[in-house]
Amino acid sequence: MDDIHPQSKTLTVRLGFYKVGQLQFISHLDLQRFMKRAFVRSHLPIWFSEGFNPHPKMVFSTPLSIGIQSECEFADIKMVAPVTPRQVIDSLNPCMPEELQLFYAAPPIHKMTEIGFASYDITVHHKKADAAMADALNTLYSAPLVVTKKTKSGDREVDIHPQILKSQASYDADTSLLHIHALLCADNENFLNPEYLIRAAENMLDLRFEDPTQAYYDIMRKDIFLKDGKTPFC
Repeated sequence: MDDIHPQSKTLTVRLGFYKVGQLQFISHLDLQRFMKRAFVRSHLPIWFSEGFNPHPKMVFSTPLSIGIQSECEFADIKMVAPVTPRQVIDSLNPCMPEELQLFYAAPPIHKMTEIGFASYDITVHHKKADAAMADALNTLYSAPLVVTKKTKSGDREVDIHPQILKSQASYDADTSLLHIHALLCADNENFLNPEYLIRAAENMLDLRFEDPTQAYYDIMRKDIFLKDGKTPFC
């Protein structure tokens, strides 16, 4: 593999990583602290700020909400010396747990501001799961869908349907599970947390998750796309 921007004084490297398992429960701030410690242990030529509290400059893609797993997180980090993608991956992965590992390292192709959509797979474990419930979810997500969203200025009623580019619910009779695949807005202005799809089902279809031993769901972010909703981000 060729060096990443070998002629630059500071070298920006885009890292792709997954965050799954128990690490779905750490906050974005905790993730930043964790990555900083991993960078220090890796002995890579990371660029650190000067001053009393030096820190690496990291820029993350769309933050992941607590309780959501992801197979496609991205972060930009600056280096002060040439390094190959393989060196980055081989140096950082041993410094991190199996539930958070790099799968990609390369010069950035797109700006973080070009992110437009993210796809999610939601798996629902519930006694009400059946083909009729899948049909009801498909109907629910295909029409105006008003939910209460928390904003900086307080709670407000919002129609989230324009923020759902695609959605498809299905029922697997062999496993008795509901599966929801959704492509949702992920840009800064129109970001839609996939939890709102569940909240809407709770409120309008009485699909309750009050007892986690009896009913629960898993959310996995699968891919991130540009504003056309088709081109993968990298």
